Amino acid sequence: MDTLSAVSAQVVDLGFDRAHLEFYLARCGYWGDASRRKRHDYVLSPSVYVLSAQQEAQVERLAKATYAAVRTLNQKLCASARKPYPSSHEEALLLRFANSASRGLLRPHDGEADIPPVFKVDLVQDALGRFFIVEADVYNPRGYGYAAMLEESISKVSYARRFPGIEGLRQLLYSSGVRDQPLYVLVSEYERYYETMFGILCEALSRRGMDARLIRDRDLVGRSIDLDGSLFALPDTLDKFPEVRGALLGQYRRGALRTVYPVVSYLGSKAFLPFLREQDGMDEFIPPTTLVSKKHNGWIPMCGSGRPLVLKAHVSAGMKGVLFSDLDPQAFDDRLAQARSVRDPSWILQEQVPQVATPVVVFDEQGNRRIDDYYLRLVAFVTADGVLDIEVTGRPDRKVHGAPDCIQLPVVLS
Repeated sequence: MDTLSAVSAQVVDLGFDRAHLEFYLARCGYWGDASRRKRHDYVLSPSVYVLSAQQEAQVERLAKATYAAVRTLNQKLCASARKPYPSSHEEALLLRFANSASRGLLRPHDGEADIPPVFKVDLVQDALGRFFIVEADVYNPRGYGYAAMLEESISKVSYARRFPGIEGLRQLLYSSGVRDQPLYVLVSEYERYYETMFGILCEALSRRGMDARLIRDRDLVGRSIDLDGSLFALPDTLDKFPEVRGALLGQYRRGALRTVYPVVSYLGSKAFLPFLREQDGMDEFIPPTTLVSKKHNGWIPMCGSGRPLVLKAHVSAGMKGVLFSDLDPQAFDDRLAQARSVRDPSWILQEQVPQVATPVVVFDEQGNRRIDDYYLRLVAFVTADGVLDIEVTGRPDRKVHGAPDCIQLPVVLS
């Protein structure tokens, strides 16, 4: 299909019918039965999202710069924690952010200076086709199953050039030391909604020669935990069974448990976005962003700019704790007033990226094609060497998250 090379076509219809996609989703397990289909419902599309050569170059630069910035952040946090007293107000504040976001796992005082070998960042695209980071979700492995599902949904499209994807993840895991031993993907009770996606990830890795196994935290209760391999990540949501969290964390501290993700869940806090923006080259990729409190008044010029803004809680999931000035004006103003009235910041303010809706071919329930407009968010998985993969989620409004009215698209390169 020569239209894949047309950079003017951002979204391309591959020509599949709805039955083809439904069959694939049932076979891979995402819609494996009626309950899963209801739980994981979304709007089906025969389309892919096409990155131009210029956009590909930009996201590769973005990935390398972001990975370096997060590594610098963690090194600074660990170095600050080793001091008897923080040497500046910024150091003390960053440590407070990290400690409050540790979720019962490691803190910077534990001195884990490594960061995950790959992590996800959420991007939005402006009207000129440029990408900007709206979230650096450093400690969240949930997205890899979606990436695997979308990648394999177009596996027969031989002409589609893609990012390394799951094969790249397999190579990354091998280079991280996971080779001749099982890889355990632990699902917490809190994240049981994502168990299907973790299972799809394990299946995708298994087809590529890895021994990837799904385990649940509830299955470890009351047992002597002795994993004969590596844990993909120690979830920061092991609240239902704290004894499991304590046992696994104790093994990690003693060096008896190896994880692909170093246990640095605190790096996922949105509070660090202003710091990341200050690192070399990052102001190109992160919109103006500031902390909000009595002492942090960067919100004043931002509110006076007349540009749409977005207010985000430091610790939030999806669109919870996210308010848009032009979509929820009264709620936005009320929350901003509350945020700037307190001493310790727990919210950030960010300039909205000016977006335009993208026309996408989708299927209705009868399998007929129609064109609807969607606001898109790109989920990029970044490494020290560049982009591992990108997937797309879209919704009819700018509150983009997984929902029955969302679309999910694989990404190909022009």
